[in-house]
Amino acid sequence: MKPFYLISLFAGLFLYSAVNGTVYEAETAVLYKAVSEVKNSGYSGNSYVNFDNEKGSYLELKVGMKKAGRQKITIRFSNGSSSARPMKVEINNVVIQDALIFNPTNEWTNWDTISTYADFKEGVNFLKLTSTGNDGGPNIDWFDISGEQSPTYNLNLSVEGNGQIIQIPANGLLFENEQITLIAKPGFNSAFNQWSGDFTSSSDTLRFILNQNKKIHARFFEIEITLPEPDFTMKGYASLSGEGIETTTGGEGGQIIIIENLEQLIKWGESRENNYTAETVIIKGKIEAKETTVITIKRGKDISILGDSETKGDFGELQNISLNIRDYSNVIVRNLKMHEVLYPHDDLTIDNCHHVWIDHCEFHSKIGEDIDYDTYDGLLDIKKGSRNVTVSWCHFHDHMKSVLIGHSDNNEEQDKNLQVTFHHNWFANTDGRNPSLRFGQIHYFNNYLENIADYGFAVRNGAHAKIENCHFESVKLPVTTDKFTGHGFACVSGCIYTGSCSEFSNQISEPTDCEFWNDQIPYEYSLENTNTVLLSTKTYSGVGKIDIVSKTSEIKDLNNLDLKNIGFYSGNLHVSFSLKSSDKLVISVHTVNGQKLYLETGNYSAGIHQIQIPFSEIKNGIYLLGIENSGKRISKKWVKFE
Repeated sequence: MKPFYLISLFAGLFLYSAVNGTVYEAETAVLYKAVSEVKNSGYSGNSYVNFDNEKGSYLELKVGMKKAGRQKITIRFSNGSSSARPMKVEINNVVIQDALIFNPTNEWTNWDTISTYADFKEGVNFLKLTSTGNDGGPNIDWFDISGEQSPTYNLNLSVEGNGQIIQIPANGLLFENEQITLIAKPGFNSAFNQWSGDFTSSSDTLRFILNQNKKIHARFFEIEITLPEPDFTMKGYASLSGEGIETTTGGEGGQIIIIENLEQLIKWGESRENNYTAETVIIKGKIEAKETTVITIKRGKDISILGDSETKGDFGELQNISLNIRDYSNVIVRNLKMHEVLYPHDDLTIDNCHHVWIDHCEFHSKIGEDIDYDTYDGLLDIKKGSRNVTVSWCHFHDHMKSVLIGHSDNNEEQDKNLQVTFHHNWFANTDGRNPSLRFGQIHYFNNYLENIADYGFAVRNGAHAKIENCHFESVKLPVTTDKFTGHGFACVSGCIYTGSCSEFSNQISEPTDCEFWNDQIPYEYSLENTNTVLLSTKTYSGVGKIDIVSKTSEIKDLNNLDLKNIGFYSGNLHVSFSLKSSDKLVISVHTVNGQKLYLETGNYSAGIHQIQIPFSEIKNGIYLLGIENSGKRISKKWVKFE
């Protein structure tokens, strides 16, 4: 090993005087499918770089040159394997060597050097080494590059208020005449005010050429947030037409079946095999299985599975009962609590289905000292090419592996068709899979993740994810594209990071392929302000919230009103009620899927009132009547069966 001497410490990066010129520590480079590691001794600096055992893993190092010219590059490495590990070498996207051979060093703690030459331009250069074999590259400690280095400068960045500064480029030294971009990113419940110091501006993005040390300050201020009124109508891929279905309607217009025990649920599941007639099932109360029971619903269409909103506690509940829906279309699951389904079964499985809406459900198991990774399996699996799926306003919590989208690493041909929307879901106290996505595509917006021990959203195996206006709080690894086999594409925007995590906690490598989404969202949607996502999801997600349309999460009786009768006949809904005193009332009718059919506001005097609402054109099914005044509401079900 050649001698070198420490000459300066700059922003946490070590520079060394060396035989050739300057030594750059490998761990300061941009890494793809590679990690900074300290496992094997003998390295210099803070660590060394260990590449994944995969072709295409790379390291890209930024190098500044005072003058253009041909320079010698010496690389310190170790290769404890029994075979050579070649790497392609590029300068500024120009290949200078197809395969630089890193021969075995017998042990991973034995270090050697290898040299090559390249033509550098004046100013900023990018030196890239890419693994060309399936075993990946060697471990790399540092680069010793001849020639005089460009001057480097320091950025002294400071923040006032709740926010952070995103610096581009974020890795490596900052060289003379390099273009710098700073983005002011507000935190929770805050907004950007202005830049001060060497630059003054109210724009949240600051761009400049670095020609000296800079001192820059970003100021943020607190804003008042108002909880928006929720929109519970169906959105996303489930709302689209395709494969003979105009939109997802579930069992609308079909027979209504009440299920109150396990025997009834098993029989109903058996009756749905090869069944294409519309049916709505209402789960009343809690149904528990002593031994894990799988209800398989296969080959059919047009069903709704609903938790009863009038059951005490406002939901139907399944414990240790797995619903496995496969080869089905036009499916709705709402207001249902599912929990503690023992391994190897999932709470809810959607296999090779299309037009599926999962809404206002709650999924969980238990976590603790007596619970290991395989005590329970998944909460929700969406696999085998399922498409036109929306998951909205659900609560996933206290579980190890929450949501899996994509069957396996070997199922690309089928799972490349996966098409899922996730919005306004609340993930809390989980380990991973929030979700994990293979091959397909997911639009993931306005979700809230808190206290996640491992990772939030893993995008893998060529999958595409558009992640918008989500809130990550104390998530160890919020978004990752390379945690598992195969690079995924994550296009992230508008998100905030609070608690123990920040935007820098993400592990998102290029390319992100945001252009993919230019024509991939064929439905209308509105993004909620990220600052209110936490409050919205905690207030309105999960069971018992379906028919709430006011800003309050509580449902209280109107003491002034006595609802005497609801009936449907002669094509009209007849409603009879009395008021003790005059009041302003809002009267509404919704489908159980949240579609608003009628809305009327009026002033009513004390006494008995009888109103008729014409509904001659609607299908047979279950509907919800709501009557509310200032903040209080009653909600009653009625059935059309003509």
